[in-house]
Amino acid sequence: NRVWAHCFGRGLVDPPDHLSPLNPPSHPELLDELAADFVAHGFDLRHLMRTILNSRTYQLSSETVADNEADTKFYSHYYARRLPAEVLLDAMAAATGVPDTFQGYPLGLRAVQLPEPGVSSYFLSLFGRSGRVTACACERRGEVSLPQLLNLRNGDEIQQKLTSPNGRLAALLASPDDAMVVDAMYLATVARRPSPAERDLIRGHLASDARDAVYRDLFWALLNSKEFTFNH
Repeated sequence: NRVWAHCFGRGLVDPPDHLSPLNPPSHPELLDELAADFVAHGFDLRHLMRTILNSRTYQLSSETVADNEADTKFYSHYYARRLPAEVLLDAMAAATGVPDTFQGYPLGLRAVQLPEPGVSSYFLSLFGRSGRVTACACERRGEVSLPQLLNLRNGDEIQQKLTSPNGRLAALLASPDDAMVVDAMYLATVARRPSPAERDLIRGHLASDARDAVYRDLFWALLNSKEFTFNH
């Protein structure tokens, strides 16, 4: 149930640690089948994760239709959720090409590799990393707050990554090929190429504004987009 909740944002029993006859699972047969398969494969967590991630349920789009837009329980669509703190920080580092530094650890160590939760990081604390005090999944906070949004828009982490002379943006700006620059930015952030409408909008800004400023703003906008910061 915890693994399912980790993948979907809510458990078959929700809250995930509230296992009680008064809080039955939404899909009891599925939970029993997953448990039996888990036991049959020697309690192999990788096998369990592979089974869940290869399921049609996990691969559903987060887009809704009129009949399921209010569903928050039966997995008729994927429930969009913000990336966990460590994953979001690592995603920003990977997209911008500027690794984070953690005191006492080598440059390039990813946030998901930190061996203990006491490493000083305002970003990770703000975005709800787990204190790892108990085994309860409730230690990790996944709600979206105003301070988080303000940090993504104006925080030191994103500004330093965008202005770094060793980052992806600086390397891209050295190329005169605007189509390549735009494609590279989109692929590095949202893993797709821009739509025709997006290309036209960018061309319009390039025709009237300074090239460096346009691309810096574009990269900033992509890093702040829901498409980048949310699983969907």
